[in-house]
Amino acid sequence: MEFFGITSHGPQNYIKECLREIYKEPMTKKDCVNLMKIIEQQSLLPKTIQRPDVNTIRFIDCYIGRVNGFALGSIEIFKKMKRKGVIKPVGPSDMYRIPITTSIEYGWWMQDAEVTNASWYKLEKRYPQPASPNTLILDKVRKNNKYASLF
Repeated sequence: MEFFGITSHGPQNYIKECLREIYKEPMTKKDCVNLMKIIEQQSLLPKTIQRPDVNTIRFIDCYIGRVNGFALGSIEIFKKMKRKGVIKPVGPSDMYRIPITTSIEYGWWMQDAEVTNASWYKLEKRYPQPASPNTLILDKVRKNNKYASLF
C-alpha cells in the first residue's frame, strides 16, 4: 500500500534496500582505493574482467580537474563524467544484491559462481557414424538388384 501513500512508514527506498552491505559510495579519493580493495576481494565476477584502474585519473575539465570514476558526492562531477564518458570502476553486480532494472539482468548471470566454475558448456569428443546399419543393408541390396525398391 505504500504505492498509494496509505502506510505510516513513509515511502520505501528500493534502490537503497538493494545495495550490498559492503558498498558505500566514497566521498574522498582515499575512500575510493579502500573500497576497490574490498570489492576486488569479495567480488563474484571472474578475475579476467578488466576494471578501470582507480589510480589512473582522467582529465575531464579545467574547472573540476581530474577524476577516477567516482563522483564523490558531487552532482556536477557526475554530470561531467557522464558527458565525457568516464566509466565507473564498480559494476552493478558489485553494488547491488539483485538486478534493480531489467537492463542489468542481461549480464547478471556472469557473477554466478556455479556457471563460471562449471564445465557445462564444454563439449565431449564426438564419434559420428558415417552411415547407419540400415543404410548399409539397403546399399548392399541396391548393389545386387538395381530395380529393388527402398520403400
